[in-house]
Amino acid sequence: MPTSPVPGVTLEGYPQELSVPAGRPVQVMVSGSAGDARLRVARLLHGDSNPAGPGYRDELMDWGAPPAVTIREQVLDIGSYVEVPAPAAPALPASFTLTIWIRPTVLSTAWQAMFAKWSADAPVLGVFATGQRTLAVGLSRDGRTVEWCTGRAWLAEQQWQFLAVSYDAAEGVVRVVQSGSTGPAKSFADAPLDVTTKRLPGGGPLHQVTAPWLFGALPALEAVGPHWSHFNGKLARAQLIAEALGPDAIRAVRESSVFPSDHPTIAAWDFSREISTDRVVDVVGGANGVAVNMPARGVTGPFWVGAEATMYADAPWMYDAIQLHDDDVADAGWAPAVELAVPGDAASGIYAATFERDRDRLVVPFVVTAPRRDADVCVLIPTLTWQAYGSNRGPWSYTEDGLVDATPCIYDQHRDGSMVYYVSRRRPTRSHNPAAGFPVWGAHNVTANLYLIDWLEHEGISYVLTTDEDVHREGAEIFASSRCVIIGSHPEYWTGQMLDALGAHLRGGGRCLYLGGNGLYWVTSFDPERPYIIEVRKSGDWLHWWTHPTPGELAHSTTLEAGGLWSRRGRPARRLIGVEMAANCFTLPDAGRPRGYRRLPASYAPEFEFAFRGVGDEVIGNFGLNLGSAASYEMDAALELDGSEAIVRTVLAEAADPAFLPLDRIPVRPRSDLVLTAYPGGGAVFAAGSVTWTGSLSHNDYTNNVSLVTGNVLRHFLAVPRGQSVLGELPHERASIAD
Repeated sequence: MPTSPVPGVTLEGYPQELSVPAGRPVQVMVSGSAGDARLRVARLLHGDSNPAGPGYRDELMDWGAPPAVTIREQVLDIGSYVEVPAPAAPALPASFTLTIWIRPTVLSTAWQAMFAKWSADAPVLGVFATGQRTLAVGLSRDGRTVEWCTGRAWLAEQQWQFLAVSYDAAEGVVRVVQSGSTGPAKSFADAPLDVTTKRLPGGGPLHQVTAPWLFGALPALEAVGPHWSHFNGKLARAQLIAEALGPDAIRAVRESSVFPSDHPTIAAWDFSREISTDRVVDVVGGANGVAVNMPARGVTGPFWVGAEATMYADAPWMYDAIQLHDDDVADAGWAPAVELAVPGDAASGIYAATFERDRDRLVVPFVVTAPRRDADVCVLIPTLTWQAYGSNRGPWSYTEDGLVDATPCIYDQHRDGSMVYYVSRRRPTRSHNPAAGFPVWGAHNVTANLYLIDWLEHEGISYVLTTDEDVHREGAEIFASSRCVIIGSHPEYWTGQMLDALGAHLRGGGRCLYLGGNGLYWVTSFDPERPYIIEVRKSGDWLHWWTHPTPGELAHSTTLEAGGLWSRRGRPARRLIGVEMAANCFTLPDAGRPRGYRRLPASYAPEFEFAFRGVGDEVIGNFGLNLGSAASYEMDAALELDGSEAIVRTVLAEAADPAFLPLDRIPVRPRSDLVLTAYPGGGAVFAAGSVTWTGSLSHNDYTNNVSLVTGNVLRHFLAVPRGQSVLGELPHERASIAD
């Protein structure tokens, strides 16, 4: 199926690793129509092609890469399912009963396999939703022909329903039994059973074949190809019983809260077990399965009776379901198109492998970090935000290049309208091309971080880069050799380990320039077994689909921690960096009303003279490449503190505009603040609370007050010895101001 309306636009790709230490190779995975593509490897210096700024700039790298590579089309096997591998999959007994709870979320005319022991050349048993909400059960006694038994009741979307398939080999009788739930916290005893009975002449067992059992998909029809017939919805309490139960016994299984049943059970898959892994546990026979492509775990099952804030740890047995989507992906698993040999002396920076054809251009960026982080300045590139936004389906990461990604990010919905909980970086996306962004919306991610890189290069400031993933893995030690950390634009997604690392750096006398907005905001988890996957479960703090998890599903399955806002976990961003998310603005300033930061009286105090040395303007940043101002997109302000530790926090300037949109969750005046926070022991943070601050650094050939303030603060932070306050001798009456 074509992925673009433009002929010849087919290239998609991703790096195997997003953060690459100098001296280690990086594989770049690419798929597209067969043929060669020109390859260009470069260090990115500025990504915005706007002629009002430096323009697109990069530096070609001679890493011995070939000038062209051969591209082939690779299978993107998306859609989640559960597989019990063939060696572990028990054989079907001659007579059996299969029971399962289902909650479909999309019922279309396509085939959706809820359970299948099935292959292209040897079907055995399949339970499908198809047509107009039809339940169809297929059985094969010879492995070639399929006999069908169709349920008499319609399937229903967004409702738990109980299904059973019973087969008596001696009589050749198939029973398909259906019932719907009457809602959580109510008894199923009064719900009627719909029984469809069909006799297969001659009876006899179903075909025996060594094949996997699948929940939620069918294997590829060809030798090489993606799974298909994906089920969208929840499955729970699947069990295989070694006898053909009648309607009364099936009713008893349905009504029992005990799992598995007390009948002779061969296998019973409890989806509430080991949810932080990809294992699906058979609690009876050891026929354990694998959850493929990150279906949602820790989700509510048919007997869930909790409240919105009920957590998995409160009652694991109520979370005995798994939720499947036809657009889930964990690791595309593509073969590399090229392996790049990153030299050991490669400068730390943002690089990209660019693949070009006459009509097509794919840019795959990655970050090269220094093997020794001994520079005074360490720049933290917020790659978790790259990953969270890493799909060009929406305007926030859309690229104007004629191809839309196949898989969603945190800001999309699954096809059934449910919230996206997991995002992998090992999947193809076009969203990271810094020169092809959607300029009307505003720049962030790669483009906004390159504004900062460009400025550092222009100012001749020595620096090394690190990434969110590195900080999470290595902790505070990663900042040990750096006197000042610069946090790049839009550092929205943070793990607890990252907060710990930054806090230790600041309390130990380290300094930080926070040059972004909406930072340190959402609780984020790495999958411990697959660190290329992150999990985010937001918590209804905005009027958008991506902030409304299903009631009871706030706990992360990968770490079992509570999701949502860090502020609700008692770790607000303002406690570390002095500011927190306070406003949005995605429009250009109105003509005649420039938008910038107006200096406040505190900024003229002697202890802050270092920040504004040479600045004669009262308004800072009423210009810029990114939405026309240093204050725009998403912005932070000095929200009320809560007395947790003795710091000095001073608001130096404020930006406010009628176009600024307030937050839904807290009644604060929408604004953006420039704030300096001083810690005991010499630690300090300068916060320019806006995603677009970095887009103003190059204005007027770098001669402007945003560049001047940023440079003044950075050089002062580097010059003041560790352990001394950047504010000099603090007035006694201000030293007790509490965070």
